[in-house]
Amino acid sequence: MESFRYLSSGLAALSAALVAVALPASPALAAGSAMTPSAQTVQVGETIGLSVTGFKPCPAPESPAMLWDQNPLSYKLVAGSLTANDFTVDFVVPSSPVGSHLVAAGCPEVNGYALQQQVAVEVVAAALALAPSPQSVQAGGTVTIAGNGFVLCTDSTGSTTVELSANGTALATASGSNGAFQQAITVPSGTPAGPYPVTAQCSAKPGSDLTSTSVYVVTLVLSPGSGVPGTAISVAGAGYTQCHEVQLQLLRGTTQAVATSNPLVPANGSFTAEVTVPSSAALGTDYQVDAGCYPAAGTSAAIAVEPFAVTSPASPTSPTSSSAPASSTSPSPAHSGATTSPTSPGSPSPQSSQHTGGLWAPVALVGGTGAGLALAALLLARVMSMVHGKRGRGWVNKHLRVVAGSAGPPSTDVQPRPGTMSISVGLEPHFDHLGNQQYEEVTA
Repeated sequence: MESFRYLSSGLAALSAALVAVALPASPALAAGSAMTPSAQTVQVGETIGLSVTGFKPCPAPESPAMLWDQNPLSYKLVAGSLTANDFTVDFVVPSSPVGSHLVAAGCPEVNGYALQQQVAVEVVAAALALAPSPQSVQAGGTVTIAGNGFVLCTDSTGSTTVELSANGTALATASGSNGAFQQAITVPSGTPAGPYPVTAQCSAKPGSDLTSTSVYVVTLVLSPGSGVPGTAISVAGAGYTQCHEVQLQLLRGTTQAVATSNPLVPANGSFTAEVTVPSSAALGTDYQVDAGCYPAAGTSAAIAVEPFAVTSPASPTSPTSSSAPASSTSPSPAHSGATTSPTSPGSPSPQSSQHTGGLWAPVALVGGTGAGLALAALLLARVMSMVHGKRGRGWVNKHLRVVAGSAGPPSTDVQPRPGTMSISVGLEPHFDHLGNQQYEEVTA
């Protein structure tokens, strides 16, 4: 019993000695000092403030050290002086597991830090957030996905890596820090109007979706895609479920508004409307029609944009006249007006005739395949003119000439016809002595 009493006394003395040795190694906090965090409950990646009072300045040239679980923190002085007793700093909560963590302040020493103050803060899991900007985009367009609270995708160095996908197809690998990131993605061309789901998962843990968001794909179709001033452009859109009202604009150079529609309410995100090109619009290919939510939010209100060109009106087409060839072996119809025929070599042109008496120069000889037919036509014209008393022999001699020559080969356009061949000679219209216009044609 006595020996047991001695043994207990020895253990108690040994324990006291150990305690006496350990106490000097513990941080000696300054009396009357205090450290107050701006928040007791924090999230990884969040910026918080520390207000320090009663701090004993560190020996020059050392500056106060801020520690998170005994690891140095980067911080920013926002008030006071680091060589004074009171100051305030900001720092970012480093990547840490959920639970209680110790924040301390002290002065650097050879073997560590001489701590003066410390306080406990509680790290809680951040709510996962995934958001697109802008919320709506045309197929083939680009949108930025912002993520926060992805602590599970953050390694020990604070780097965050997240895989983004849509409908099982990989879109991009997002990189950030402390659970936050921003990543641009492109919505594939041909994506139909409506919600386009984007899902996030940790790169280190594939197959485990953490959260998702939706990008709203919209369409905009113009008919026609170009037109003259005054053209009414038919505009159809779909997928505008994020807009209470939609407004259309015809712009030139992306900024100059040329025409603006009244706000319209889309039915289930769809609409049809018209925008008229002003009659004063200048020609150009730098026009566009854009659609955006009304009222416009921010500096970039357009959700969808389609190009348009203002063209010049088509020039009127001038009617063209054609002359029929004057040579044929088939009968020609009766003349109801003036007919122009080529003149024979050596004969005066109608413009140079000196014996027209104010009338157009007459033309002669239609039909015939040889010199004999031509002479017969001349004789017929003279006889008939004398019988009818319309033209005298002298007039015919002065105004009608036939030059005989060798006949060329028949035209390939001439088709043989059965029956008697006929010859027609037409004279230019002329006025008689009473002022009446006469039309004459002789057929044999």
